[in-house]
Amino acid sequence: MSRVLFTGERLHEGDALFGVDLARHHAAYEFAKTHMAGGPVLDLGSGSGYGAASLAGVGPRVIGVDRIEPDAKNRGSGALFVRADIAALPLAERRFKLVVSFQVIEHLLDPEPYLNAIARFAREDGLAILTTPNLLMSDGVNPFHVHEYRGDELAEALTPHFHEVEVWGVGMSPPIRQYMADRSQRIQRIMRLDPLRLRDRLPRGFVDKLFAAGALLVRRQSAGPDGTPPATPDDFPIEPLRDDAIDLLAVCRRPR
Repeated sequence: MSRVLFTGERLHEGDALFGVDLARHHAAYEFAKTHMAGGPVLDLGSGSGYGAASLAGVGPRVIGVDRIEPDAKNRGSGALFVRADIAALPLAERRFKLVVSFQVIEHLLDPEPYLNAIARFAREDGLAILTTPNLLMSDGVNPFHVHEYRGDELAEALTPHFHEVEVWGVGMSPPIRQYMADRSQRIQRIMRLDPLRLRDRLPRGFVDKLFAAGALLVRRQSAGPDGTPPATPDDFPIEPLRDDAIDLLAVCRRPR
């Protein structure tokens, strides 16, 4: 079995340096919990499994799907985890009252098979909720992100698959917004050390290692004298979309 490794991109519970990032991701799962009534839930791209484990505590059956196995502690949560590729999911179509997929679409050069799967597995009376970083707030340095979206662009990608698409924003509380701005400035200072973008010529494996090391360095440098600021999902409210939203959150109904 492949083990989920630290990459700076895939998050794991328990690391205080990444507490803000985890709270940001948990905000989407907390929003999803308010839409779980009436049937099973599919979490596409469940990663280390912390989100699916959290959803499993609410009630309905939760199935998490990823190509890599979840962290061991999440396998005992009540959620069922399946290792599979989106193109060959061993699941019945039109089965799920709720399909969630958070921070996945930005990793896909061609999102069509993925979006087809989400629409295919959602029930006709079901709901799909997706999140992705807001391009307008992105540092643009994550090597795992092959395409980031504006709000209108995300809606345009989803509309062929759902009759109703609403794109909301994930906001930030003032202390977290300041922390994230400080972190972004540190990232930009590091990027200015490579004005010719020589990093684009390095082997991909080496770039991934640099990104993981940089993720740790920036967060350590951004921590104040009392460490990384405490954060909860409440620091990332779901609200009408603004340009300065940290993430986009799409709510999709009536799959085509």
